[in-house]
Amino acid sequence: MIGKLLGHTQPQTAARYAHLADDPLRSAVQRIDAMLKDALIGT
Repeated sequence: MIGKLLGHTQPQTAARYAHLADDPLRSAVQRIDAMLKDALIGT
């Protein structure tokens, strides 16, 4: 799923990032989510 979100076509590419801790990834996704919501809602 992460690979698709990042536009990776090869599973091996996403696997390079699999060692990252969940908290930084979760934080990044939450920030992106907030930006997208702001853009869509227009706030």
